[in-house]
Amino acid sequence: MRVASLTGLRGVAAVSVLLYHIPHQPAFAGFAIPLFSRAYLAVDLFFILSGFVISYGYHDRVVNHLGASSYIDFLMNRMARVWPLHLIVTLVFGLRILLNISGSQSIDLTPANIFANLFMVQSWGWGTQPIAGNSWSVSTEVAAYLIYPLIAIIAFSRWAWAQAALCVGLLVLVASSGMGSSGPLDVNDSDSVLTLLRCIAGFSLGVLTFRVAEKPSCKAMIGRPGGFALVCGLIALALLLPRADVLVVCLMPALVLSCYYDGPAARSVMANPLSFHLGLISYSIYLWHPLVRDVAARAMNVAQRHGIIGLDWLFVGGMVAATWLICWVSYLLIEVRGHQLIKWLQRGRPERPRPIEAAVP
Repeated sequence: MRVASLTGLRGVAAVSVLLYHIPHQPAFAGFAIPLFSRAYLAVDLFFILSGFVISYGYHDRVVNHLGASSYIDFLMNRMARVWPLHLIVTLVFGLRILLNISGSQSIDLTPANIFANLFMVQSWGWGTQPIAGNSWSVSTEVAAYLIYPLIAIIAFSRWAWAQAALCVGLLVLVASSGMGSSGPLDVNDSDSVLTLLRCIAGFSLGVLTFRVAEKPSCKAMIGRPGGFALVCGLIALALLLPRADVLVVCLMPALVLSCYYDGPAARSVMANPLSFHLGLISYSIYLWHPLVRDVAARAMNVAQRHGIIGLDWLFVGGMVAATWLICWVSYLLIEVRGHQLIKWLQRGRPERPRPIEAAVP
């Protein structure tokens, strides 16, 4: 089952991260877009979406019928969804480091780093580094998958209020740490457990959001006509406030709910063919775009050394087009086929290739 507006929301978030990261490459510093200056918070939206969508698909099987077989099947499904692409991207980025393509590599291919990245535990706070930079968030989500039954059991108990308070407290702790690079919540250091706590807090908020999704009062408040526009407006206002990252993240569950209720406004923005398509390939966009960006920047620098100037916009446009093409192929050949292969290995029988739910980075 798939809610088209939630898939489209993921696509919009992935593109926001891409546009946020473009000027992080010095060659493209002139292409900074103020609207996306705090799009690092889209990663927190990914965490919330992940907790919500996983609860939507697995709550009954994993929590209401919790057992060894259902838990293992859940973990296998999640790893089949996220590990194949993570592995390929890590290998490509590792090859880039070995060949020293960018001229300055800050990550050493030590046995500890290689082992941690292969098993997707590189950003759990013990000092190993992600070989593919954006994979830090995927690594922390694996930890959330492992403890999902515990998170969900508490979220659906009378202690849900305490869990919600703890989530907000963890976000405040992360934001007040002074470790954020572009903003208070932009904490992704691999040698700090705060990175992991940032994910767990967002993921748990997503699970709590699923709990209240069917409450009549919640539907009446957020699912009413104009609810989607109101939530978007509140988030936009919060983004104008300096150092209000935690407030923005606390408003994101309402955005997820407004897309889940799938009203006309949400459908027009998030479930149109473009947004939905971007949502399908959002995991690939998230992991591949830094490499495509860096290759485009190097190509532009070479062109400038040969007297080709004034065409920077062309290289940025080419980078965006190349990212889309690579990620569409990556989705079809790596994500879908990789998921199919792992499920075949698990069950011992082939499955027909079919579209799969977009992973959350």
